Amino acid sequence: MLSIALTRRRLWLLLSFVSTGALASDAAPDTEQANAAYRRALDAQTQAGTASPLMRSMLDSMKIAAVQGCQRVDAEQTACIVKLDAPMRDGYQAYRFRAEGKDWRIVQDADTPAPQPTLARAQELVRAHLTGLAAHNADPKKAEEFRRFAAGLNMTALNSCQLDRDSGAVECDGHWDSASEGKGSKPLRFGLNSADWSLLAD
Repeated sequence: MLSIALTRRRLWLLLSFVSTGALASDAAPDTEQANAAYRRALDAQTQAGTASPLMRSMLDSMKIAAVQGCQRVDAEQTACIVKLDAPMRDGYQAYRFRAEGKDWRIVQDADTPAPQPTLARAQELVRAHLTGLAAHNADPKKAEEFRRFAAGLNMTALNSCQLDRDSGAVECDGHWDSASEGKGSKPLRFGLNSADWSLLAD
């Protein structure tokens, strides 16, 4: 009986792992799927009469060159930062996508809020940055200050996060409270690649 129970448990864990992996692989559109979603949105605007022939021509010449990174918004929507290839000027844009079967659709393409890291992830990244500064500081006193700062730092808010359309970075006003340094704030720059966030240099 015990061996049967263990076998069933192993099978359940294996199926759970496979299902989780499948969900993760389908959690964001690739570049081809994102471009197809962009074309569908453009066709819908044309059919609705909301895009003039000149505007249609301009938008037709644009394409999504790369999907830099994506983050799930909720059970249905995924927010992505994409790199646009445009005749006038290349740049980055935030879009929200929704999966419909095997296809993806753009559900918000005007003033889409940029994805941003959670407070917990931002705190982890800032602490790691301070710990790195401590490790590379030749002054023992300064190094210890960085270590204390990192150990006691708690991120309290990320405000006014905006996408830098030239670099693809997400810029936020970071606020924290620290046992050694008290409350403070500083502009922080984050990068989203695939589904992982990083803290970018100033």
